[in-house]
Amino acid sequence: MHINRIIISLIALMIVHSCTTTKLAEEGETAYQAGNYQAALAQLEQHINEKEQKLKPVDSSIYFKVGKAAWELNNSEKARDYLESADNAGYKSPELYLMLSQMYKNIDNLTLEIEALESYYKQFPEGEAINKINNRLFDTYVESEQWSKAEDLWPQLADKTKADIEKQKAWFKVNKKLGNDAKCDELADKILDKEPDNIAALEWNAKKYFKKADDLYVKVMKDYNESRSRENYNKLLEAWDIIWPDFKTSRDYFEKLYKLEPKSRYANYLGHIYKRMDKDRKAEEWYKKAE
Repeated sequence: MHINRIIISLIALMIVHSCTTTKLAEEGETAYQAGNYQAALAQLEQHINEKEQKLKPVDSSIYFKVGKAAWELNNSEKARDYLESADNAGYKSPELYLMLSQMYKNIDNLTLEIEALESYYKQFPEGEAINKINNRLFDTYVESEQWSKAEDLWPQLADKTKADIEKQKAWFKVNKKLGNDAKCDELADKILDKEPDNIAALEWNAKKYFKKADDLYVKVMKDYNESRSRENYNKLLEAWDIIWPDFKTSRDYFEKLYKLEPKSRYANYLGHIYKRMDKDRKAEEWYKKAE
């Protein structure tokens, strides 16, 4: 009889605890739905603690709701703990990944931020915040120098986003790293239309026109020096009609660059250009500035 009383008492105690845990979950859910995050956090967190103490599984949505409640109350440390628990427990929602990405951005953890952004991008491509996610994910790919991923993502960006000057500068950088010269030619001109003093775009055009002129100059001079025929001389004259304007264009870009940032490499390019133009005195002036 004594043993039976103990068993009955234990069963009763378990029922009481079960009812208490259920009541905490119900009251916490009601508070959460009402936007009373302080009460929701207190009750649902207690519910989790009681479940974990008994080594019973906790529904992943409860972890999420506690994490969101903590997030809304600006308790970032607790929010991260519970939101990560929700993620690890298999909970999936656009809101979860959006909050995690913002949280990781706030603490400057680029690797984890990218993981959260990619989770949203891959699992919820039609999500309400997909444009915001794509925008930030592209920036993180550029920041982390994942050039191919940035290139693949670019078509998914909204047209308004792609037209933004900052995005165009980032896109220019991506294409430059990937060796997409034709795309860089186009982007450099677009950037200069909006930012005439943009160093990266100015330098791209300056070098582009210099290379174009200098490559042709070297070729025709080599042909002419190997055979000083009338035919090669005429080719030299024809080529000069192309070489001269390109050298002048390159010169103008490099002179503007030097005014903006008087770097020795710009002066060195200008020395080469004036040397090609047979303006030795001017060339020497620039070579001295390059020293």
